[in-house]
Amino acid sequence: MEIPAGWDEEEIGRSRGGLPLTLYRPAGTRQIEGLLIAGIHGEEPETLWLARRVLERVSGHDTAWAVLPCANPDGMLAGVRQNAAGVDLNRNFPSASWAAGETFTYPPGTQVRRREHRTNRSSTGDAPGSEPETQAVLALIEETAPALILDLHAPLELIAPTPAADPDAVRRLAAASGLPVHADIGSPTPGALRDWCAERGVGAITYEVEHAPLPALAARHLDGIAGMLTT
Repeated sequence: MEIPAGWDEEEIGRSRGGLPLTLYRPAGTRQIEGLLIAGIHGEEPETLWLARRVLERVSGHDTAWAVLPCANPDGMLAGVRQNAAGVDLNRNFPSASWAAGETFTYPPGTQVRRREHRTNRSSTGDAPGSEPETQAVLALIEETAPALILDLHAPLELIAPTPAADPDAVRRLAAASGLPVHADIGSPTPGALRDWCAERGVGAITYEVEHAPLPALAARHLDGIAGMLTT
């Protein structure tokens, strides 16, 4: 794909399977104020699609945000949650909540989300922060020191901010999308990026969209997400 207007393309690392992790920065040397991350779970392609549409809609000349459209290219290409090593990257961040072993989630496409249906098995990694994708995201956050991180996921239809997240940004996103705001996503997420951010006082918003056709996703979410990058 051609690089969208006003954006610089940068490889910030490689996946466990050797695929590039591609970041889009506003062209020039502007200080990064926000970071949009998508595609950390490969069975959530809606998030990658929305991030790519944001890059097409918002010129890099008009924003101080950087965009990582796909934090897990291995999983995205395979259509699975995990990276090429079978690790759920959103259980691999070095938070105090990280736990060794396996984590169980819902298989892709699960409609009835009951506990007994959580049969999709993933590793949390050999150690906290063991995966190259996790390390690349952590290095990016350390380097850019964003005031806010917007972390796209599916399909829970909710917004879950960390305590340090800008409440005005949370209200704007909720108003634009109609998504409810919750203190958490309703189940434990040990080793999640959200936990790591919360422990360090980093403002982050977990933004969970629904499983829906792409035109419906765009109609509901694109204006609000794009507006975050230009406010």
